Amino acid sequence: MVTYLYENDLREMKLIILSSPLHEVTMAALCEKYGVRRQILRKKLISLHDMSLLENIPARYEVWEREQTETDQSVESLLGASLITRQIPLLTDDEMNTIIQQTNDKISAGCTKEQAINEGITMIQEVIRS
Repeated sequence: MVTYLYENDLREMKLIILSSPLHEVTMAALCEKYGVRRQILRKKLISLHDMSLLENIPARYEVWEREQTETDQSVESLLGASLITRQIPLLTDDEMNTIIQQTNDKISAGCTKEQAINEGITMIQEVIRS
């Protein structure tokens, strides 16, 4: 009986991709930014994406990093919305928009921007861990 590649479990191959030295640097940066363990982040990436996207994660991260400016202090920028919805999709646009809206609501309610951003990061952590 012939088995096709797409019928096989490719998790091991995906893990090999995410274990490369260049990917390790990117994973470390993402883990630090969002406060999640590397194993959890890898598991989420493996379950969500194909090998082609996984291979391009370091380049996608570099593109996002170059686009960032120190003067942009918007909630979207501080939470890294474009990073985790477009460049390295970990959240859907709806999930991210909900987090951004809740963060903006907290700021409007009198919460400090730093505290609201930290709570937004916590919400992102919960989505990544789920």
